[in-house]
Amino acid sequence: MTTKLHILTRPADDLVTALIEAQRAAPENAVEVVDLTAPEPDYAALVEKVFAAGSVATW
Repeated sequence: MTTKLHILTRPADDLVTALIEAQRAAPENAVEVVDLTAPEPDYAALVEKVFAAGSVATW
């Protein structure tokens, strides 16, 4: 299973949301989303997720 990490640096637009949902629908993907627009994001957890992910996309 491939882990795909999406890092949101701004609110997700329709394209980003559709892409994430399409990846989640594929059984071979494990999709994680980290929202850096949230109050007090956990940067230590983010670093761990980046190194654990098979691919990373920043939006």
